[in-house]
Amino acid sequence: MKPAMPTLDEHDIVLLQRIKRHPLLRARVESLLGVVEDAEGDLEKADAAERRVIEELRQMGNEVLTEWAQGGIGKCTAQAQEREEVRSGGKKNSTGIRPSAKSGWKSRCGGWARESNGPSASGRG
Repeated sequence: MKPAMPTLDEHDIVLLQRIKRHPLLRARVESLLGVVEDAEGDLEKADAAERRVIEELRQMGNEVLTEWAQGGIGKCTAQAQEREEVRSGGKKNSTGIRPSAKSGWKSRCGGWARESNGPSASGRG
């Protein structure tokens, strides 16, 4: 005879749907439940259980905040694109800002070097 399946109310169903969208959070909750139930049988002392709970909660906090930040970045990007504030791709039209006066710097072979009035330290000037 099969054991009766527990009945789920609407709140349980909504919670399950929400947690399925966050697999890292689901794994962390399952791990915390393992501590509560002492599934591995290795938490005979309170300090071992406390260390494990602290580590699990620390990791959960890190994962939750990372996921939250990634969702916030996605929302901000979508809002900016809706307002057409962001151009993705496309060619850059500007070649830069023209110098307004001669500075003491000039480009040599793709690099920048200070102009000198006499021979350089290397003797090639």
